[in-house]
Formats: sequence, structure tokens, C-alpha cells
Amino acid sequence: MLEQTFKSGAEIDVRHEVEKLKDYKFEEIVVSINPVNWIEKLPNEWRKFPIFNQDSSGSCVAQTLAKLLGILYWLRNNIYVHFSATHIYQRRSNKPASGMAGVDAFNIARQGVTLEELVPSQGLTDTQMDGVDIPQYKKDVGAIFKVPNYVSVPIKDIDTIASIIETTKKGVMVWFYFKIDEWTEHPKVLYPDLTVGGAPGRHSVAAVDYTLVDGKKALIIDDSWGTKFGLAGERIIDEDFFKVRNWFAAYPISFVFDDQSQPQPTPTPKPHYTFTKVLTFEMIDPDVKALQDILKYEGLFPVNTSSTGYYGAISAKGVYEFQKKYQVAPLAELDSLQGRRVGEKTIAKLNELYSG
Repeated sequence: MLEQTFKSGAEIDVRHEVEKLKDYKFEEIVVSINPVNWIEKLPNEWRKFPIFNQDSSGSCVAQTLAKLLGILYWLRNNIYVHFSATHIYQRRSNKPASGMAGVDAFNIARQGVTLEELVPSQGLTDTQMDGVDIPQYKKDVGAIFKVPNYVSVPIKDIDTIASIIETTKKGVMVWFYFKIDEWTEHPKVLYPDLTVGGAPGRHSVAAVDYTLVDGKKALIIDDSWGTKFGLAGERIIDEDFFKVRNWFAAYPISFVFDDQSQPQPTPTPKPHYTFTKVLTFEMIDPDVKALQDILKYEGLFPVNTSSTGYYGAISAKGVYEFQKKYQVAPLAELDSLQGRRVGEKTIAKLNELYSG
């Protein structure tokens, strides 16, 4: 019966490679993860949040994101609020098809998500979720609750997921693929040759805690199949399964910008650096780290992140804004590059402002 009703809701990313380059990556904002204190925790010591029930819908991605939003609100206000997966799911780009992409969900959350109390999402089918009428005033309530940004995390890296949970206390969206008989309380790989594209199950869940199980590193995940499945809705994902079947991971983040290039009551020291070579997208270099420090000073790179020296999408956005701010080249030229190159003209302006 379970195999007949379960729908794969985590959709394979079919975006053009150019679009994927715009994704914010964990390695651009974190130099190295904080070490994890891997200890065995009893089930009553696991973090507990309400277990959702997607019924026979393909809304697992929306349910996961609603869970992450609830955890964020709990961290900030010490009270858990249930956000509506329906309000996320109705706005998916592939509607009326079932399921959705992870990037799609996070981009939707940037616009805001309303409350479960106003727009129900539990125990509904795709048709029922798509058919829920959401008046404008309920959408307006949702506009208050937004996730400004998200960061994709390296896949199959259980230490990074656990470190994010331990360091930030947030939940992390993690995706797995499997055959249904593998997806037990403690999933095991029974079909080594299974691929993402050939898997009958592609599923999104929320990683909410970590532990040791029989000496192995493991994540505790909240599923959205209701409390009748797994360990009352939770499952143990050990490192063996995670390293084989994890294929997407991301978590929400709010970037903080601080423009110190303008007069400040308590200004921070101005960076000084001389650039001598062209910098390009996806480069890893000490010059990129210096560039990120300058972009922070300009208010164009988040100050609540590390300067890692990795030239990714966040740096490219900051470079693009810097180039426009100082008009280093015609706008058409800047638009064509989208900040993915620091060439001679930009280097000249950087050195004019920050060399010496």
C-alpha cells in the first residue's frame, strides 16, 4: 500500500548550467567547519519538532522547508510556529505536476510563507493542496515571514551537516533516493546499483539532530509521512546510507551587509591590498579573499560570513554591484559578465581605492 501511495516529491534539477552558477555555496562562506562532538544520544534526547504528514501528495520539499522555517522561528522567539507547506507548494514552477525542485522552494520562500493555521497543508493530496483558496490577506501575513537566502551544502558530507546543526541550531534540508523497502526506521542500501534517475523514491526531509549509532555517525531526520511511519515520524540516517544516497542539501541563511565605505560612528579599519592579476569565477586564491574583505567594507558581501578566497556566486554578485557603483565599464559589458570576472578596469579601481 505504501508503494502505491508514495510520490517522489524531490525533483531533479533541470536548470541550465548557467543558472546553476548563481547558487550560493557553503564553501564560499565557511573556511572550515567546526568540529562535531559526536556522541551517542538517546531518542528522548533528540531534538523534537512536530511531525508533518504529506499524505499521498508530492509535497515533501515544501513540507521540509516549512519545517526549517518553523525551526528558525523557534530559535528566534522560543516558540514553534507551523508554516504552511501548501502556500509554498502552490507556487511551484512545475505546477500542476507533482513534486518540486529544492531551489524553486527556497526562491519561493524569499517571497514569504503564511501560517498553517491560515492555509492548511497536512493530510492533503496534490489536488487538494492546489485547490486551497488563499485570500490576499493570508498571503500578506506570509510576506512577514521570509527566508532571504539559502546556501547549498556539499553532498554526502555528514560532518558538514552535523556541524551546521550544532553550530547554528538550524535544520538542514537533505534529499535521498531509494527503493521503498530501503526506507525503514534505519535505512540500509539494499540495491547498490540504484541511481537517482532510476529510483522510485526521491525524497526531501529535515535533518534536525545528530548522534552515534553502533559507533557510526548518524543524522536524525524528521520525515513528513506522519507519526505512523519510522520512529514515530523520525528516522536514523547513518553515514553508510548518507554517503551513498544523499544528493542535495541546503539550509536557510540571512546575510548581513554593512557599508563601511560611508561615514560611520565607529568605523572599522579600511582594507589595504594591491591587486596584480585578473580574478575569475570559481577561482580559489588569496587575492579573492582580499577582494571579499573589500566587498564587505563596501557593503557588498555578507559580514556574517568568512572571507574564504573562493570566487562563487556571492562574490560575483558583490563584484557586479561594485563595478556598477564605480562605473568601471559600460553597463552592457558588466551585464554580460555578471560579476564573474575582475579584469584590468576593475583592478585599476580597486587599487585606486584600496592600494597602499
